[in-house]
Amino acid sequence: MKKNLLFILFLIVSSVQAQDYWTEKPTGQPAAAIGVTSISYVDANTVWLNNNNGSTTSTIEIRRYSKSLDGGLTWTTAPIDLGASSADLQISCIDAVSADVAYASVFGSNGATGGIWKTTDGGATWTRQSTASFNSPESFPNLVHFFNENEGVCMGDPDVNGFEIYTTSNGGANWVRKTGLPATLGANEYGYSNQFDAYGNSIWIGTGFGRILRSTDKGLTWTAYQTPLDDFGGQGNGTQSGDFAFEDENNGLLISSDYQCFKTTDGGATWTNVPYTPNVPGEIPAVGIIRGQRIANIPGLPNTYVCVGTDVINDDIQTARGSSYTTDNGVTWIDINDNPDTNYVDGTTIKFYSQEVGLAGGFSTSPTVGGVFKWNNEPLLAIKNYLKEHPFNAYIAQNTLEVIGADITNVTLFDVSGKEVSNTNFASVKNTSMNVSNLNTGVYLVKVTNNAGATATIKVIKN
Repeated sequence: MKKNLLFILFLIVSSVQAQDYWTEKPTGQPAAAIGVTSISYVDANTVWLNNNNGSTTSTIEIRRYSKSLDGGLTWTTAPIDLGASSADLQISCIDAVSADVAYASVFGSNGATGGIWKTTDGGATWTRQSTASFNSPESFPNLVHFFNENEGVCMGDPDVNGFEIYTTSNGGANWVRKTGLPATLGANEYGYSNQFDAYGNSIWIGTGFGRILRSTDKGLTWTAYQTPLDDFGGQGNGTQSGDFAFEDENNGLLISSDYQCFKTTDGGATWTNVPYTPNVPGEIPAVGIIRGQRIANIPGLPNTYVCVGTDVINDDIQTARGSSYTTDNGVTWIDINDNPDTNYVDGTTIKFYSQEVGLAGGFSTSPTVGGVFKWNNEPLLAIKNYLKEHPFNAYIAQNTLEVIGADITNVTLFDVSGKEVSNTNFASVKNTSMNVSNLNTGVYLVKVTNNAGATATIKVIKN
């Protein structure tokens, strides 16, 4: 019976450790360094991307969309023709309601007028919605979102009359500007491209003063809440940046560029700091945990979020990106990098449709390489339940066995035949590193025991 139990544990942890969480998929872009600024799911199969120029050396603007009809496995892509002023227009966000109908929020430069464009033929042609005017010199549309095929909202930077927010109840045939909005705090309290989240009838939008504009009635009325951040994009009132995501009308997480995590239980009105524990070796900030880039809730999994961002080692920002997840509302973050993922997510944006369906932004290398990262149907619910009962993790890197957990008192290593390779006791430690340079290449089982007698057996691989 004990042997069978050990085998079951081995299978569970084996599935956690062995499968990559993300797989990079080509979106068919005609050039390198074309990225993703927004992801819009219609259903589990139909999803639209807004593409942009992700190069730091090129000033060529990209006006393209990508679309998948099989959940992100394969993609088609095409340029977006916005008319005579296209050269001076850029797209901040695309939101779709079907495979044929989508909306784009567009901002202008060099005097060009932006606004909201709509396609009804799958992206072949786009038409400007005249009643969402955005025609003042200060106008800058940041986002558009539809709650269903008829009711939508769009938001732009403030002009002389304040934040420029419009709603529609007829699919964009008519847009009405909202009045009575929260006053701006200063000249730099603008929005950011695609900086929002929505759930049910609610939408939350981040500003350059670290505030969240919230509507609970599909954009008809609005309230402003101050978050712990001074800025959501590092270009307005402060140097911080961050992102937020909500799992329902009340509960959400906020992550910041200075490695902090905050939670709300009242829809964003108040926020509480969550001192978090990285499930990787080292001191906070640890590799690949909270980077202030992008965060998304996984629908149907309470307290479960995935974030993408920049790796940090000893406060030195590295060029690599990464991904991590929490299943306990930010208290613990599980690092995905290296264990098992080796192809890191680029961190531009992230969106989940369900537990099995999700995407994260990437950059193209060629028409057949790169563009977006697809979630590999990883069963996070099973992982969540397992980690709750057996809060341990282990892996081998550079001839060192790293074991992470709580109150660890013993680590025993077995080879695949069941022969004991090593057995080491500890005085109730949080993590430990063990030299395994003497071991042959292959698969090993690590049995971890804590001071309460709880155990877990984890498969590791020595290369």
